[in-house]
Amino acid sequence: MTAASAPAALAPPATARKWPRRAAYAGVAGAAGLAVLLPTGTAGAGWFLAGQVLNANAMRAYPVRVRAHAGNRVTLTRTPDTARSMPLAFVWPSGHAVLGPVIATDRTSVTREIASLTRGTLTSGLKGYTTGYVFEGDPLSARGLPFEEVLVPAELGDCPAWLVPPTSGPADDTWIIAVHGRGAPRGEALRILPTLAASGHNTLVVTYRNDPEAFPSPDARFHLGHTEWRDVLSAVDYARAAGARQVILVGWSMGGAAILNLMRSWDHGGFVSGIVLDCPVVDWSATLRMNARQLNVPPLWTWTALKLIQHRLGVRAADLDYRDVALDVPTLLYVDHDDRTVAPQPTVALAATSPSIQLVETREGGHCRSWNLDPAAYESTVSTFLKSL
Repeated sequence: MTAASAPAALAPPATARKWPRRAAYAGVAGAAGLAVLLPTGTAGAGWFLAGQVLNANAMRAYPVRVRAHAGNRVTLTRTPDTARSMPLAFVWPSGHAVLGPVIATDRTSVTREIASLTRGTLTSGLKGYTTGYVFEGDPLSARGLPFEEVLVPAELGDCPAWLVPPTSGPADDTWIIAVHGRGAPRGEALRILPTLAASGHNTLVVTYRNDPEAFPSPDARFHLGHTEWRDVLSAVDYARAAGARQVILVGWSMGGAAILNLMRSWDHGGFVSGIVLDCPVVDWSATLRMNARQLNVPPLWTWTALKLIQHRLGVRAADLDYRDVALDVPTLLYVDHDDRTVAPQPTVALAATSPSIQLVETREGGHCRSWNLDPAAYESTVSTFLKSL
């Protein structure tokens, strides 16, 4: 996250037509954050869609309703996520619960065990969302790992970060930099953090511009990794100043796109010793088109939105495609073929560009859910990779 983007794929249809009203209302949510509510008129649809992709202040959607709750069981709206019998969290404005296995399903509902209630009270009728992050809190409260809260000086201000020392003895001179996805908290790293801490390296779990804990960009827009990479570089500089002689970069979704932008824009000169990417956005154009097809968004709207995104970010179509990024260090790359948030095929294509890339393919997990499918296997693979560096 080999080929340049194909301009023909962005060409508008030869003629415009009136689009069916069923395409007017659509929503999709995930780490890539492509959540949209489209207007019924064609005039402003592309403008609106581009704004929702880039808007750093979009309101959180709560699409899952609690239909019933009794004891350690909860019945939720059936969605692709709630029907997946794997560890997930259910989050609502005042609470957080970890979901256990699926007990029963019907056409509209899913009943699951409640593995734990982190905070709040579950009641029938409340609305929330599901997430693969599972854990809530900080490294100590969520995973029993000591940590220090530090500030990383960056281009627009200080970025809070968790500095987690290794659990396997004194730290060596290699640091891990962990970068969450678009709209996700740094707690996205909590799933794999014990494995990272057991590697013998310090781990810096970072924030970046437009995070609630950090600072807004002047335009209050996500730049899809095209400016966020500079905050990742600031984290690398922080590690270097603290004694690091090498870093390992770990990123999820748009965090992966920021790392790919970093590798495209910065000559690391051997300072990067390895990379781990989980469902990275390798091609934003392909990802937006995939989401648009799922939502029955007319091609003209999608084409217009892509053009507006390029204009607002000051980038070309080719800049949104990272298959030409030369990954010259050992790289562990995760892709799930049932990812409905980030297009998986560009990630597979990226893996084919270099023998230094190890591709791990999963199915039926969804976006950034490979850990959730099989935590032990995921942690074992990451641990083996880190030891090999």
